[in-house]
Amino acid sequence: MKIGLFGGSFNPIHSTHLDVALGVRKRLGLDKVLFVPAGNPYHKEQGEMLPAGLRYELVEKAVHGCEGLDVSDIDISAEGPTYTIDTLREAARRYPEDELYFIMGQDSFEDFTTWKDWQDIPKMGNIVAVSRAEADHGEMAQELKRIFSGLQKSGENVWTVPYGKSFYIIGDFDFVISSTQVREEWKKGAEFSALVPEAVAECLTEHESELIKFWHGQLRSPNREL
Repeated sequence: MKIGLFGGSFNPIHSTHLDVALGVRKRLGLDKVLFVPAGNPYHKEQGEMLPAGLRYELVEKAVHGCEGLDVSDIDISAEGPTYTIDTLREAARRYPEDELYFIMGQDSFEDFTTWKDWQDIPKMGNIVAVSRAEADHGEMAQELKRIFSGLQKSGENVWTVPYGKSFYIIGDFDFVISSTQVREEWKKGAEFSALVPEAVAECLTEHESELIKFWHGQLRSPNREL
C-alpha cells in the first residue's frame, strides 16, 4: 500500500488539515493518510501546546468517518522529543511492505535542513511538500535543487533523489486556516466552529477549562476569564 504520514502538532487540528490530507491522497493515489500528532515536538514552544492526549483525541474525532484518513500513535507513544527521522523509522518497522509518503507544509520545508539527520529522511520515504496559499512554489523547487545534489526530474513538480525516493511539491492547495487562528478566535470568545470539523468544535467546548489553562496566556477577554 501507499501510506501518507501527515505529521504535526495539530494544536488543534482544523479543516484545512483535512482538506490537505484528502487532496494529497487523491493527487498521489495514496491508499490512506495517517495523521501523526507530535508527542513532544522539539522545535515547538510548549506554553500553548495542549496535552498530547487531547490533541490526539481531537484528531481522532476529526478523521472519524473520513474515508482513507486515520490517526497514528507513532509520535504520541514515543518517549522524549519527537523527530521526523524517528517517525519514519518506526513507520517503516510497522509497515515494512508499504511505500511511505511524508507530508509537510511549506513552513516545515523551509526549516528542513535544520532537522535531525535530514539528509537521511528521503531515504526512508517519499516527501510531499505543500506550499502556502499564493506562495511561489517555484522557489521551493529551487531550494530543493540547492540542498539535494543529483536530483532527477521525473514529472511535473516531482524529483527523484539519488537514492531512489521522490520529492513532490504541490503548489495549488489553499491554506486558508491555521491553528494559531483557531486559538486566537477561541481566546477572543469569537465563533470558531467554521474553522474546525464539527466534532472538534464540540470537543473543544467540552474541554474549555483545560483550554483556558493552555491557550489563554497573558490575554484576558470578557468571554475567556481565568
